[in-house]
Amino acid sequence: MRQRRRVARAALTTAAATALLGLAAPAWATGNPHNPPGDNGTVKIDGMPFSDKVDNEPHVTCEFELEFFNFDENQKANVTLWAQPPSSTPKDKVVWSRQNVLISNDPASGAENDHDEVIRLSANDLDLSGLTQKQQGYHIKLDVELIGGKSADGKHKVFWLKPCASSESPSPNPSTPATPGGSENPSGNPSGTPGAPGSSVGGGTGGGGTEGGLPITGVAATSISLTGLALIGGGVLLMALRRRRDKIRFTS
Repeated sequence: MRQRRRVARAALTTAAATALLGLAAPAWATGNPHNPPGDNGTVKIDGMPFSDKVDNEPHVTCEFELEFFNFDENQKANVTLWAQPPSSTPKDKVVWSRQNVLISNDPASGAENDHDEVIRLSANDLDLSGLTQKQQGYHIKLDVELIGGKSADGKHKVFWLKPCASSESPSPNPSTPATPGGSENPSGNPSGTPGAPGSSVGGGTGGGGTEGGLPITGVAATSISLTGLALIGGGVLLMALRRRRDKIRFTS
């Protein structure tokens, strides 16, 4: 009987000690790996098409996301993007930065189950002036400095970013000759050459030219030509009449 009582007391003591250890032990000691001590969050680079998976894409084009996973509740950080060689020499050119950013508003519960803050950016949001673009794009480094974090190293990622397609409109084509009667050629002359009715060269009026002016063209030239022909015809007619009159006087 005494032996049974001793065994029962030992069992109760062991159970009580186990329960107390379970209450006092941290999460990592009880086999819960979701929130061990330390800065256990992770940051990833995501390109289009965007997803919530814990994966990293080191080559992105134009638009991309900075994704934060499994950080502690109310964790804040300074987030900076730096240009890296060979895109920048030296490598300390800041192309984008935000300070005191809230990167998590809930307790850590494991990276796969704890998708925290997302910062979506475009290459147009970055100061890429003076950088050298290689075949893979611009070489960029992400630094996440945790405010009040337990580690001074922070979080880092390096990736290549291709710029956005140019949004500039193509240069207009050279203007084509105006159609007859169009606004650019109200005279209706399709070739724009002198000599057409009602046209003039160099802003002339088509009347008698002044010294150093261009030849008279158009209606004025036609009128002068007709006048000349009339004068010549009249002279020939007068000569014929005179000869006929002289011939009549001689025969009489």
